[in-house]
Amino acid sequence: MDQKRVLENWKKQLGELFPEREIRNLFHLTLEDALGFNRALILSNQVGEFSGDQMRQLEQVLNRLKAGEPLQYIVGFTYFDDLKIQVAPGVLIPRPETEELVAWIDESLQNRENLKMEDWCTGSGCIALALQNRYINSEVFGYDISDEALEIARNNGKSLHLAVHFENKDALNAVSSEKADVIVSNPPYIPWQEKAEMHRNVTEFEPDLALFVPNDDPLLFYRSLTIYASKSLAPGGLLFFELHENYARETKQMVEESGFTSVEIREDLQGKQRMLKAVWNA
Repeated sequence: MDQKRVLENWKKQLGELFPEREIRNLFHLTLEDALGFNRALILSNQVGEFSGDQMRQLEQVLNRLKAGEPLQYIVGFTYFDDLKIQVAPGVLIPRPETEELVAWIDESLQNRENLKMEDWCTGSGCIALALQNRYINSEVFGYDISDEALEIARNNGKSLHLAVHFENKDALNAVSSEKADVIVSNPPYIPWQEKAEMHRNVTEFEPDLALFVPNDDPLLFYRSLTIYASKSLAPGGLLFFELHENYARETKQMVEESGFTSVEIREDLQGKQRMLKAVWNA
């Protein structure tokens, strides 16, 4: 069976789960990432006839997609800030808006060197690794409470040859030590009550520990890390958060009341208030 016919079958099988454009993208990514085909051949429909083994692989991926499993977990990796990042159900799949946050950090630092940077709730290590890759002469730390996540993050560091220091630390009980120049976090921020509205490929596969906070305290991690940052940032140090769009203004107010200045919210490419930057000048 050729590329066109297999794609038509995927559209029929997955039509109730995904829009046609996303099905086409999933199919192309599967051909490239799972079967190893060249992207130029895929986009020009020149892959040709699939072998029996390739058809079996495609059928396995299709069945797992139908069950709601994210493609990134099926193939075992994703791309983030031009890095190939291993992912598994023990960590969140990095999102495009998190890449935008990394780009904002880079824009703000303006190629400064020899910095100390901390990434809390690091998960796969994507933020910490991207920062280490961009600032090779700086010291970058990635903290998480999940040993499973830290194992994945350390494996990513080894495979990418990036010397990030990954350690088990609890963001809700962070203790100040040596002064840092940058503290960043994409912490859990989704109230449990929103789980019922979310797609099952998130709720049934991605870790609750990295996603959800109590309904009555959506700023739980932001508050704890803001207090920590006020004690741990060097003068002029920068604090960055990825935000829940519904609590962006509340988070900004809390950060300002904690003594930070130049507190700014930035929208992502979808027009949602998803990032915060603040300066510590005390």
